[in-house]
Amino acid sequence: MKDFFTVPNTLTVSRMFLLPIFALGFFLDSSFGKTMSLVIFLLCCITDYLDGYYARAFKQSTKLGQMLDPLADKIVVSIAILFIVGFQMISKIAIIPAAIILCREIIISGIRDATEFSGHNFKTSVLSKCKTAAQMFSIAIILLASINSSLRLLAIGEAMLWISSVIAIISGLIYCKNHILND
Repeated sequence: MKDFFTVPNTLTVSRMFLLPIFALGFFLDSSFGKTMSLVIFLLCCITDYLDGYYARAFKQSTKLGQMLDPLADKIVVSIAILFIVGFQMISKIAIIPAAIILCREIIISGIRDATEFSGHNFKTSVLSKCKTAAQMFSIAIILLASINSSLRLLAIGEAMLWISSVIAIISGLIYCKNHILND
């Protein structure tokens, strides 16, 4: 139980506890609510960086943290995408990369579980970290575009969503090759 109460694990879990506040901002249906959701989302992104930094810097890496961190990332990104789609903040065509991202996250979670259940290690790749960063960046830009109704920012956010979905496909295929085809 002492492994649970490390700074990195606390930061990881805090991301998931911030999600109801993130969601509340959407239902406020105001500039304040949209800004609140953006700030909470950015806070989630910062804690994602900080938990990894603290785990490495203070040698507080735990098995639990290695499992919780990618799970928290997937939950934060998935919830944000669901709300962006549900509140029609992106064009209909941009639902395609959103769906690709959600499907990839579910598939990779299953592969991770199966790999670790069989006693093998499942390390997050650098490409996957880039994918998460691209997804978080695109979501933040889309949220920012909704605050000031900027079509230019929305176009940038949607373009980044497409780019992150391509990275998601590539990294997902690599995981499949490494953890399914090589077993």
